[in-house]
Amino acid sequence: MKRLAPDAGIIVGVVLTVAGYLLPWFRLESRFEWWYSGWRYLSEGAGWTWWVFVWLALALIGGLWAGNSLGAATAAVVGTVAAAVFIVSTVAFSFAQYDIDAGISWAKDMPFGIGLPVLAVGLGLLLANGVRAIAVNAFDH
Repeated sequence: MKRLAPDAGIIVGVVLTVAGYLLPWFRLESRFEWWYSGWRYLSEGAGWTWWVFVWLALALIGGLWAGNSLGAATAAVVGTVAAAVFIVSTVAFSFAQYDIDAGISWAKDMPFGIGLPVLAVGLGLLLANGVRAIAVNAFDH
């Protein structure tokens, strides 16, 4: 088994993605007291949204060896892309809860939290560093 060779970018990306997933994303209207977020889904019975954490765990585990293993770097990217699919599905489902007959003008007035920007940065870091780790490992072999 190869030695641990953590990729800092992947590790930071996982941490930011988890934080962004759990932090508040948005409220449908300012009069609403609750926010949509991964934390809300977990609090009310996560169902299929638990898959986000399964895929992020794969990305984290791959990230621990991505510095010297092509397979681990590939696993980190697979976990990242799979997590992104489930995250996008969860956020899209949340947006779909709004009254569609109202048009799209509601989006400009919707209160947004910090979660979505942090989530976007985390996923970007994960993908960029995972692809970089694949390239570096492929070149070294």
